[in-house]
Amino acid sequence: MADHVILRPLDGSPDAHRILDEFESRTGLISEPHGDGRLYPLHGPEHQTHIVQELTAVDPGWTDHVGLRFPE
Repeated sequence: MADHVILRPLDGSPDAHRILDEFESRTGLISEPHGDGRLYPLHGPEHQTHIVQELTAVDPGWTDHVGLRFPE
């Protein structure tokens, strides 16, 4: 399983930061800046966080605003 995930705004979406802020509030995950996105460590209990499900709960259209990838 990945140790980190990167979430970043797509095409300068103004809704992306709102979605990411709410995602952090709901999950308790704390991000670090990573380029134009946010890097989230996934150690310990954070592995149990269902990232896609939480983002969908925040905004069902999150994929129009936020990109998700795992660092290499």
